[in-house]
Amino acid sequence: MCHRIRYACQHLGDEWVPKLDEVMNLNRRDFLKMGSLGMAAAAFPRSIAIPRQDDFPEAEYLCRISEDTVRVHARPHPDSTVMHYLRQDDVVEAYCRVVGQGVYDHNHVWFETPLGFVWSSYAQPVHNRSNPLLDAIPEDGTWTEVTVPYVDGRSRPDPYAPVVYRLYYAMVLNVDQRVEGSDGEIWYRVHDENNIIMYAHGSAFRSIAAEEIAPISPEVEDKVIRVRLLRQDLSAYENGVEVYYCRIASGYAYYDDDEVRRWHTPVGDWYTWRKMVSRHMAGGDAVTGYDIPGVGWTIVFTDSGEAIHSTHWHNDYGTPRSRGCVNVRPEDSKWLFRWTSPIVDYRPGDVTVRWPNRGTLIEVRE
Repeated sequence: MCHRIRYACQHLGDEWVPKLDEVMNLNRRDFLKMGSLGMAAAAFPRSIAIPRQDDFPEAEYLCRISEDTVRVHARPHPDSTVMHYLRQDDVVEAYCRVVGQGVYDHNHVWFETPLGFVWSSYAQPVHNRSNPLLDAIPEDGTWTEVTVPYVDGRSRPDPYAPVVYRLYYAMVLNVDQRVEGSDGEIWYRVHDENNIIMYAHGSAFRSIAAEEIAPISPEVEDKVIRVRLLRQDLSAYENGVEVYYCRIASGYAYYDDDEVRRWHTPVGDWYTWRKMVSRHMAGGDAVTGYDIPGVGWTIVFTDSGEAIHSTHWHNDYGTPRSRGCVNVRPEDSKWLFRWTSPIVDYRPGDVTVRWPNRGTLIEVRE
């Protein structure tokens, strides 16, 4: 049985179910010959690289390396022979998912690629899907989802303009204009809530219809989300019956030099008080800081800003690794976003619950 058929048998639905310091001196031509790799950001200066959909492997199922440097093994086992190394944003075809021995015990799933086996916690499952261009865009914009492994958002609609942000698969972004670029192609203008503006090829964005944000079972009043930190999972309940389950990555708690606990997900009973279709998240310092636009389906539930939200920068669920938020897969966060209260209108795609009203109860337990 061929790899593609074998993968289809193991694939479920339409979605996919520590940094390493070693670097292999392997040139790009060798990579392309052996694995049909997509163009990596590290291969060219970011200001002149031109990542396009046709630079990625021609395959239905792909994975994008999400860590700095990742080993590719001969078998789905961390002690097996290292065949190759991949760098962050390399894109490879994924034949199938297999169960082996995980690098760590919370995940034993590997992706089989043309180069060997990649531990799935180190790679984001992606597709490379081009989209029809919008004929017209409302003045206040339309919500979109990135459907290619990545596309660079540039300061001008010009493939040689400086990169503002790299935009990754599953990011949710507001697009408010279409313009013709210097290359003669149609670019979209991305405009986020921090008033950051950038341009990228329009075919990389899928327009999100209002129906996709419609509430799920709004007639049910008794709804509860239970987050279990020791198990690193959550369940959604209606009238005491579990209706949804997913794995999570909660806060990676530690104590600083002053014995202050940092990055933990607070235990307690909370209520959703703000929901945003898309959120630009930034914080921390020059060493541990982060700056991420387009974080989709954000559900804020604590007074200090912890939220359940979509995560595209890792695929490492079942273990703590966030700064306090509850990381879930994009498809999980979208479902929870639609299911929880309050209901969010397509525009502005942002709602806050005013006291004494309350949103959905979220119980966070050890």
